[in-house]
Amino acid sequence: MGYRLSVFFCIMLIVIVAANPFEQIGLGREKRDVMDSTKNAATEVAKTLNDAGEAVVNVFKPTEKSTIDKIADAVNG
Repeated sequence: MGYRLSVFFCIMLIVIVAANPFEQIGLGREKRDVMDSTKNAATEVAKTLNDAGEAVVNVFKPTEKSTIDKIADAVNG
């Protein structure tokens, strides 16, 4: 639920920045910096969601053996 709120705020920031007209000619660089920062923040959010998804997958499908399997291997081998 928290990631939805983060995505919502990122989208709102983009809408607000895009809706404001230029007041000065030099403002173009500042607006571009804000858009770059927003794009970087969106990329970080996507990476975080990807890491969270991988963590959920690892919970249901672990890659290392359980303790019981390790004991069974020690007894058999």
